[in-house]
Parts: sequence; C-alpha cells; structure tokens
Amino acid sequence: MPDPRLDPRAGLHVGSRTAFTFFANVLSGYEQTLRDLIANAQGSPKADEAVKEIGTLHEFRWVLFDNDRRIMFCSSFDGSWDKYIQDFASTVIGLMIDRNLQHVEGWVSIKDPRASERLLAHAVPAVGYNSAYPQPTVKQVWQALALQQAFHQVLDTPGAAEALQQPALKPLADLAAY
Repeated sequence: MPDPRLDPRAGLHVGSRTAFTFFANVLSGYEQTLRDLIANAQGSPKADEAVKEIGTLHEFRWVLFDNDRRIMFCSSFDGSWDKYIQDFASTVIGLMIDRNLQHVEGWVSIKDPRASERLLAHAVPAVGYNSAYPQPTVKQVWQALALQQAFHQVLDTPGAAEALQQPALKPLADLAAY
C-alpha cells in the first residue's frame, strides 16, 4: 500500500526517494538574468550548505530551454512532499528558489501557502525513474561516507593490518580490499 504522506503529483517513488520535475515559463526580458542567477550559484558554498541544511535533498538541477523561455527544475528527495516544501521554505535554499523563480510566470514565494500547489500544478511526474542506490536516505549516505572515511583512517594506523587478521574482522578486511 502506498504511503499516504507521499503525494503522487510530486513524482515517482523509488526506495526512499521521490523524483520531482516541474516546468515554467520564464518572464519575458528576464531570460539572461535567470541564466546568470543559476550559473552564479553553481558551486556556491551557500548552495552546498543549503543542501546540507535540508538533509533530505539528494540532488537538484535547473535547465533552461526553448531559447531560455522555459525552465525545468528536477530534484530527488526523501520523505513527503509537504516536508520537502516546508524544508525549502524554512532554509536558505528557499531564498535561492525565490531568487530564481521570481522570474517565472505565476510564482508567489516559497513561504506563501500557495507555493506547494503552484509547483504541483506545473509538475510533470516522470514516466520512469531509477537510482543506483534507492534505499538509503541522504542522511544514511552521509553516515556511510563518514564511516568509510573513519575506516580508512583506522587502516592507516600502525597495527591495523594485524588486527584485521582476526576472524571477526574478516568482513571489514574484505571491504578494505574492495
């Protein structure tokens, strides 16, 4: 039975993830402004921190097309649609969303109660969606990466090779060889 917290209008679900895509028309005369805003945010520490602050956003991308007259936003996230939008509205990434979407037709503000319905009205669920690792949440991936880093630090300490010869640690030794 589907999870009732997951709004099917937001997109397909695979494991812990939901794929979300929406399209909008760019306001005439703001095509280059919007392109510059998006391009200038690429690699921004603020954008990276905003993604960390939310903690449920796997990735997102902006695509301008039709000579920059249309925009597509795609993302995948953990949890319910309502939580996803609440996270955007209460974090720095909401300011970034508003900074971009103020240049599209019909945008109200991520903090506006109508924002969720506006996004869903322009959402187009994917016909197919897959992931190399669908089950773990963003926070579980971060935890696994931190554990991997700690494990490699342990491997670099004197005596680690000898300790890994213990039968109970064979699974770890096998992973280290991977």
